[in-house]
Amino acid sequence: MKRTKRGPLIESAEKQRKMPSNFAQAEKSPGSPEKVLADSERRLQSVIQGSPIPTFVIGRDRRILYWNRALEELSGIRAHEVLGTADHWRAFYRSGARPCLADLLVDQDFDAIESWYAGKCRKSTLIEEAYEATDFFPELGEGGRWLRFTAALIRGSGGEVVGAQETLENITERKLAEESLKDSERRLQSVIQGSPIPTFVIGRDHRILYWNRALEELSGIRAHEVLGTADHWRAFYRSRARPCLADLLVDQDFKAIESWYAGKCRKSPLIEEAYEATDFFPELGVGGRWLRFTAAAIHDSEGRLVGALETLENITEQKRAEEELHKAQKMESLSAMAGGIAQDFNTLLSAILRNVFLAKISVPDEDKMLEDGLAIAEKAGLRAKELTHLLITVAKGGYPVRKVTGLVPLLKEAAGLIPAGQGIEVHYSLDPDIWPTEVDEGQIQQVLRHIIQNAIEAMPGGGSIDVLAGNVIVEASDRLPLKEGRYVKISIRDHGPGISEEHLSKIFDPYFTTKESRRGLGLAVSYAIIRNHEGLIRVESREGHFSTFHILLPAANDEKVRG
Repeated sequence: MKRTKRGPLIESAEKQRKMPSNFAQAEKSPGSPEKVLADSERRLQSVIQGSPIPTFVIGRDRRILYWNRALEELSGIRAHEVLGTADHWRAFYRSGARPCLADLLVDQDFDAIESWYAGKCRKSTLIEEAYEATDFFPELGEGGRWLRFTAALIRGSGGEVVGAQETLENITERKLAEESLKDSERRLQSVIQGSPIPTFVIGRDHRILYWNRALEELSGIRAHEVLGTADHWRAFYRSRARPCLADLLVDQDFKAIESWYAGKCRKSPLIEEAYEATDFFPELGVGGRWLRFTAAAIHDSEGRLVGALETLENITEQKRAEEELHKAQKMESLSAMAGGIAQDFNTLLSAILRNVFLAKISVPDEDKMLEDGLAIAEKAGLRAKELTHLLITVAKGGYPVRKVTGLVPLLKEAAGLIPAGQGIEVHYSLDPDIWPTEVDEGQIQQVLRHIIQNAIEAMPGGGSIDVLAGNVIVEASDRLPLKEGRYVKISIRDHGPGISEEHLSKIFDPYFTTKESRRGLGLAVSYAIIRNHEGLIRVESREGHFSTFHILLPAANDEKVRG
């Protein structure tokens, strides 16, 4: 059989078996090739054996030439058990023989490398004729081991393949740490995504790392549109870019926090390095939103600032409920005062008008000047009495005389309340199955008249009014100052310039008006009437776009409808 030419590494390994005679000869001839080879062999063996990296070397025939102490520790197999054999696979695949990466490299079987290590192996970027791979070995050690291993060809002095070396690195702890980190990351993502609280997280560079589903719903912006960008401001400030609370916290710019959120922000009493604030965002959603938001700094394990988390709570309904309660309390105080004054004033007016009437009938026919003066006084007195009745209505609601009524005919009469030539159209969207209500028709007509008049004045150049009505169920979770149950909701929207946030809270106050020619009692009267019907009236507006008055009236119970 023809023998292949042997390289120095293989030759030195074979010489290792004849080492005593060689060493004896080398001692006699200090400069002999045998001495040089023996020294080289000892140095090579010392390097491999002393290396902390588990290593084995095989020859062209796949038999093991070297098996170092680090590999003994890793595999639990001693060198004397496998040297000279082709059993190196036992260290990694206890249940059955299969080739190692070094075997396939010795055979130059690159297709087999792709087959055995598909998706786990690649050519080394550092070493020529070498491959590196990462894989899990379930039979290696207790519970298995993750190894990163590199196999490199060994060539003889003539360039021929004489063997291969394989080094292994136990990366189990690193892999477990990576998996633990990934698990932690997945849990964090699951917690953030599953949270009903709108939340986003930014990194040190202000780019968005997380944007949960609750925030998608609140903002109308999907996560894929903003992840990786610094555009989180778009959710809250549509018209122009400006920093959010989380941005200022990432920059540790506490003066800017005070500047941007003056009077609205404070340090969190519960969370370190966190600030909380409450503010109104007019460009968020239809009509704006009140938000309570908290931003907290995020640090890594070494205490370095790496980002910030911001959570947001939509408290619009809560704010409106607070405003309704405040308004109701204020109206009660005003009503008590106005009612008392109006009653006294009404009594005085009655006496004055009675005497004016008596004076009129006693005036001689020829005294025309006196008669005209008394007529003017009577007319002024009657107007004052009308105003007094309005004040009594504001104070007490006008004592409604209720009966079961369908609201659709009343609402359709709204178009008739608009004077001809105003250039205003009315668009209806009325549920045909609207529940009947128990109301005073005259008073509800009065409410509709005041609201329609308000809409007309908001659109002096013409426009459109939308009248919508449908059935709703009010629940405790709605946080409305109403009893739970069935209601009919009426919405009347004009497309005028809207109402400023400053004026919204005063819109139902008696004598509040932005129009010089008005007394400012119409909406106050409307508020009192609806309140006396155990309902609710509120206004929603977006400045520059629209104003909408919403009215909720209790549906009549079934017994009264049948009766």
